[in-house]
Amino acid sequence: MEHDAALQWVIVLGVGTLLVALCQRFRLSPIIGYLLTGVLVGPAAFGWLHDGDAIRLLSEVGVVLLMFTIGLEFSLSRLLAAKRLVLGLGSAQVLLTAVVIGGLAWLADLAVSEALIVGTALAMSSTAIVLKQLGEQMELPATHGRLATAILLFQDLAAVPILVILPVLAANPQALGGALLLALTKGALVFVGLLAAGRYVLPPVLHWVAATRSLELFMLTALLLALSAAAVSHLAGLSPTLGAFMAGMLLGETEFRHQIEADIRPFRDLMLGLFFISIGIQLDPAVFLESFSAVVAIVAVALLLKPLLLAPLVRVFGYSLSDGIRTAVSLAQGGEFGLLVVSMAMTLGLLSAGVAQPLLAGVILSMLLAPLLLRYNRQIAARLLPAGNTAEPLPVEAQVAALGGDFHHHVVICGYGRLGQNVARVVAAEGVETLALDLDPERVRQAAAAGEAVIFGNALQPGVLRAARLEHAAALAITISDAQVAERIVKYARGLGFDRPVIVRSITGRDDEALVAAGAVVFPEGLEASLAFAGQLMILLDLPPSKVEAALNAIRAEDYAPLRVFFHDSDAQAAREQSLDYPREVRAFVIQDHHDAIGKTPWELALDRHGVRLANVQRGPIRVPGKLMDTHLRPGDVLLLEGESEALEKTLALIEGR
Repeated sequence: MEHDAALQWVIVLGVGTLLVALCQRFRLSPIIGYLLTGVLVGPAAFGWLHDGDAIRLLSEVGVVLLMFTIGLEFSLSRLLAAKRLVLGLGSAQVLLTAVVIGGLAWLADLAVSEALIVGTALAMSSTAIVLKQLGEQMELPATHGRLATAILLFQDLAAVPILVILPVLAANPQALGGALLLALTKGALVFVGLLAAGRYVLPPVLHWVAATRSLELFMLTALLLALSAAAVSHLAGLSPTLGAFMAGMLLGETEFRHQIEADIRPFRDLMLGLFFISIGIQLDPAVFLESFSAVVAIVAVALLLKPLLLAPLVRVFGYSLSDGIRTAVSLAQGGEFGLLVVSMAMTLGLLSAGVAQPLLAGVILSMLLAPLLLRYNRQIAARLLPAGNTAEPLPVEAQVAALGGDFHHHVVICGYGRLGQNVARVVAAEGVETLALDLDPERVRQAAAAGEAVIFGNALQPGVLRAARLEHAAALAITISDAQVAERIVKYARGLGFDRPVIVRSITGRDDEALVAAGAVVFPEGLEASLAFAGQLMILLDLPPSKVEAALNAIRAEDYAPLRVFFHDSDAQAAREQSLDYPREVRAFVIQDHHDAIGKTPWELALDRHGVRLANVQRGPIRVPGKLMDTHLRPGDVLLLEGESEALEKTLALIEGR
C-alpha cells in the first residue's frame, strides 16, 4: 500500500509539473495548472488521489504561509500613504460587490448564509494573476495598475476577518455578534502578545541567527516563526491564518523582511500548489454538464457584473471612466481567496455541493479567462468608450518615472563590505543611486540608520534580487569574495532576464573563466592592485600622467596578460595554490654542457608543441626575444620559459635529454 501511495504521488507530481510547465509556456498562471492537476487526479477523473487529511493539512500550511507573506508585504506606512484607495475604494468594492451578488443569490432562493458566502467569494479577485500579468505588461505604475493594486491589497486584508468569521458562522449563526466580539478580543490579545514578542524577543533572536551566516538556520527560523504564530492563534480559538498574518506584519517592519519572504516563498508556493490541487480534487467535472447554466451565470457575474459595479465606483473616486473600465476589466475574475472561501465553506458544511460545485467551476473558468482580459484591457476600454475619450497606454519611460521614489536605473550591489561601500560612495558621488544587499545584520542596521540604501538579504535567492528591483537596475555589482557564490548570483540574475552589465570582483584567477561564461565582466582585484601600485610608483617617479595612464590601459587591453605570468613560489604548497589561480608561470633555465639543446636553435627544439613559449634568451649582458632568436644555443645561455607546470617539466626534460 505504501508503495502504491508513493507511485500515486509521483504520478500526481508528474502531472502537476507537466501542466504547470504548459501554463508557463502559454504565459498562464501556475494556479491554473494546479487546479487542472487536481481535477485530473481527483476521484471524478482518474481517481489517483482523494481529498484526504494529509493533503488538506499541507494545503492549510500553504494558506498559513501565504497569509504570513502577505503580512510581510503589508506596511502601515504604505497603507496610510494610500489609505484613500486601499481603505476607501478597496472596502467599497468588496462591500458593494458582495452585497449585490449576495442579494442576487438570495433572490435565487439561496439561504442567507449561502448567499453571503457566494457574494464574498465572487467579490475577490486573483492577486497572483493580476499583479503578475500587469507587471509583465509594465502597467502596474499606470493609474489602472495602481487602482487594481490598492483594491487587491484590501481584498487580501479582508480575507483575514472572513476566514475568522466562517468557523463562527458554522458553529452558531445566531450568536455571530457575540462570537465576533469574543474573536476580536482574543485577536487583540494575541496581537498584543505577538507585538511584545516582536519588539523584545524576535530582534535579538533574528540578529543572532543572521550573525551565524547559516542560511539553513535562518530558513528554519523563518518557518518556525510563521507556524508558531499560527499555532498560538489556533490555540486561542482563532483562525491560524490570523496569527500568521499578524506575525508577518510585525516582521515586515524589520530589516529582515526581504530575506524572510525569500526563504518562505519556495515552501509557500509548493504548499499553495497542493492547496489548489485539493481545490481541483473537490471539483466534479460533471458539473459543467449537470449545472451548465449555473456555471455560465457565475462566469457572467464575475466577468460582467463585477466590472459594471466597479467602473462607476472608480469614477466616483475622481478617476476617468477609461481608468475605471481598465481597472474593472483587470479585476474581472475570481481569485485564490474566493476558492479558499468556497473550499472552507464546503468543509464546514456551510455550502451544499449543489451550490459549491458550480461556484468552484465558475471561479476557475473566470481565472482561465483572466489573462486574456488583462492583456487586452486597453482595447476593451477603447471599444466601450466614445471615440477620442480613450487613454493611450503610458510609454515605458513614463511608467518608470511614475514609480516616483522607487529605485530605477540604479546599481544593485551584492555585498556591502569595504569594497561594496566604497563602490557605493564613488558611484553615488556621480549621481547614480545604489541599493545594496548584505548578510551582516549589524552592518545593515548601522548603514540603514545612517540613511544608506541597504537591505538584509541573500542575493542567491531570486526573490531578494526582485525585491532589490533588479529588473529596473542599470547594472549589478557583485563585490563578495566567494567566486562560486558570485557565479551563482550571476546565473540567477541572467535567469531572471537581467541583460544589463554585471561586474564581479575576482580575488583569485582560478574562477575568472567560469564567471565570464556565466555572463559577467570580471574585475581582477589582485592584478588591478598591481597596476595601481605600479601606476602610483611611476607618478612618484615624475613620469607624465598621460604616459602612465596609456601604459596601464595597454596592459588592461591585453586582459592583464603580462601580469598573469610570473615566477611561482618555491614552496610546493604555495606553488600549487598559485597554479590554480594563474596556471602559466615563468621559469629561468641555464643551458649546461651536457644538455641536448647545445647546438640547436629554439625553432629546432619545437617548444610550442608542449604549449611552452620561449619568452627570451639571456646571453651574458644581451637579451634576445625568443621569437627573434635564430642562432644555436650554447652553454651558459639562460632560457626564460612560459607555460603550465606540467608542460614546463616535459620541456625541460627534452632540453636536458632525459
